[in-house]
Amino acid sequence: MASSLNEDPEGSRITYVKGDLFACPKTDSLAHCISEDCRMGAGIAVLFKKKFGGVQELLNQRLDVGLIVCSGKMYLR
Repeated sequence: MASSLNEDPEGSRITYVKGDLFACPKTDSLAHCISEDCRMGAGIAVLFKKKFGGVQELLNQRLDVGLIVCSGKMYLR
């Protein structure tokens, strides 16, 4: 994978990497915002749904928009 690093004067850092998103190390986390109905029917959401599944688990949580619990960890938007 090719990558480049850009830093701004305030110290923020963005790394651009070209490659297969789903081939990242197991120590990395992937996240994707989805609609409240968890349809995931277009774009990269379809790939997330096929790769990771768990849609029924998300629906069963009935959480407010912006919250998600995955593998026992809660994530906020």
